[in-house]
Amino acid sequence: MEMRIVVPEAASARALAERLSIVVGAERISCLDERQEVDVRVDHGSDRAILNVLDAVGRWLEQASVGSAEMSLGDRSYRLARWVPVETWQ
Repeated sequence: MEMRIVVPEAASARALAERLSIVVGAERISCLDERQEVDVRVDHGSDRAILNVLDAVGRWLEQASVGSAEMSLGDRSYRLARWVPVETWQ
């Protein structure tokens, strides 16, 4: 199964790819310099790997001050966003 994470700029994709290679292994990561996306191969039924990728993307969003990223997993698409405390919503 493939996860695809689309980020706001290509430089961000490279930084995210480097972070994800530590989490799941470089052999499972694909990132082309001119594209704004990172592809991650995960085994079917590997919920732990998916959760590890989501956690890594969430931490990257926070540290890189990126507001959100698009993610697809199989035939589903999601928007991953930085966590913002309720108090700052006003």
